[in-house]
Amino acid sequence: MKLYEYEGKILFRKVGIETPKAKLVPPIENLPSGKLVVKAQILEGGRGKRGLVKVTENPVETIKEMEAKYGIESFLVEEFIPHEREYYLSCLIDRDTQEPMFAIGKGGINVEEEGGIITKVVPTERGVKFFDAIEVSKLISAKPSSIYSVLKGLYDLVVDYGAELAEINPLAITNEKAIALDSKVIIEDNSLIRVGDTLKSLGIHVSKPSAYVELDGDVGIIGNGAGLTMATMDMVKLAGGSPADFLDVGGGADRTHVRESMLTVLRNPKVKKVIANIYGGITRCDEVAYGIVDALKEVNKPVFIRLSGTNEEEGERILRNNGVKVYKNVMEMVGDAIRS
Repeated sequence: MKLYEYEGKILFRKVGIETPKAKLVPPIENLPSGKLVVKAQILEGGRGKRGLVKVTENPVETIKEMEAKYGIESFLVEEFIPHEREYYLSCLIDRDTQEPMFAIGKGGINVEEEGGIITKVVPTERGVKFFDAIEVSKLISAKPSSIYSVLKGLYDLVVDYGAELAEINPLAITNEKAIALDSKVIIEDNSLIRVGDTLKSLGIHVSKPSAYVELDGDVGIIGNGAGLTMATMDMVKLAGGSPADFLDVGGGADRTHVRESMLTVLRNPKVKKVIANIYGGITRCDEVAYGIVDALKEVNKPVFIRLSGTNEEEGERILRNNGVKVYKNVMEMVGDAIRS
């Protein structure tokens, strides 16, 4: 389960990693003054490249611009942190040793292209020690005490909270202090049984996990069940289209989960149209329909929907009443989508 930036920073503060002062919007009232950073709270990457992170002295106007242009409804307004240098620092499980591993490199929006990432495995048998921080602090010229807090915090997120990735990019260095300007935390789905209640107690929304893989095409694909989703992708390919993703909402998806899943696909700038192929067993088609309608109120792109199974007629009625065409025949739906 991928966390929003503000949720990741809740965990950062919990484990001792310093973050900028911030306010979550809405509500939009009582915002701080001066130079601020407005960040759209979405789960997709590349926000900086898409103009969804802006430095401003007028956060209200900036938020309204993003709302109007992108249909985004949640923002983090943070104090601007002047800094001398910025780095990339993450912790994840090393596939070879099955032990936590840090990755350290130059920060920025093109980390992968920059290269020069240094890795360091720290076995759980001993955990993070201060000499680890001394070693890393020499690489990024910061106080070892400040770096120790960051390393220990990221490590704890992986070991204690079941994070499959805990990442800071950029980690700002100012007056030899280390401050996390961004967060990327992905909790391993199987760990939610163990840590889900803890996350909820911290104010973090624990959602039903979706299987989502981004691809290179322009047709968004949503299904429930891996087999149905993959079969839908195959039909799109056979009809001459190119899938932009694989997204399996799983069984029993409710209105909120469908809305969030739909928005994940709709907000991908590569996606020109979306095909949703749902078979309602434990999943209720009316819940799916309400989730689709909710998502389209925020981001409106052409959608092609087929519902079959539990509460099918009610789901179709909800969609038609909101101007969404519904299909009985899958091939007809795929054909119309590709020709549109």
